[in-house]
Amino acid sequence: LVVTILWGGNFVAAKISLEHFPPVFLIMLRFALTALILVPFVTRPTREQMRSIAALSVLNSLHFSLPYIALANGLSIASTAITTQLGVPFSCIIGALFLNDRLGIWRTSGLFVAFSGMLIVFGAPEIESHKLPWLCALGAAFFWGIANIVTKQVKTASMMQLLAWMSLFTAPQLLLVSFFAEPHAASTLSGIPLDAALGLAYSIVCSTIIAYGLWNYLLRSHPVTQVTPYSLLTPILGA
Repeated sequence: LVVTILWGGNFVAAKISLEHFPPVFLIMLRFALTALILVPFVTRPTREQMRSIAALSVLNSLHFSLPYIALANGLSIASTAITTQLGVPFSCIIGALFLNDRLGIWRTSGLFVAFSGMLIVFGAPEIESHKLPWLCALGAAFFWGIANIVTKQVKTASMMQLLAWMSLFTAPQLLLVSFFAEPHAASTLSGIPLDAALGLAYSIVCSTIIAYGLWNYLLRSHPVTQVTPYSLLTPILGA
């Protein structure tokens, strides 16, 4: 619940920061500064851990950038938000297939309802006219589901070690996306308003270091099918 409250608050922080920074560049700054804060205080991962963390960074880059690409190409905020929530059933299904996590009758019923609802949404005129952006949002949900499974399997790395090095690897990838999609993003580094700086600080400390640190701990301590459904509270608390 603490994680979902902090992530819900990040909607407000991001809204304030996005009045000054371009979206992908903002996420890049979030991870770059997180790495700057954490990397000096954690040990270097082993080669085996490094491979998993590198894969996790690619998945996170896709998860964070694809919804903005969907929005930039005409998909509405509501459709994007609803579609990306499919990350929860994707996580549960992948966890059940590869980690032998138990679904049970209630979670299986929830999966059926979720995908039945998405079939209805898919038939809406707004989706029909923006199929490619919708697939981007759907891809973001799928990649988040895979990222949860990869996070659970990096067992020997500490929470902060995992978060620090994942952030370090994610930032350059997002910078590359921003370079092509947001050519004037670097100019926003001058004259940053106080409210935008505070919003970015919240995203770094509360939403990333604290919330993602706790989330990684929960994923590694409990079944994925038990943990991920709680994230469905995030947009409700954000609203």
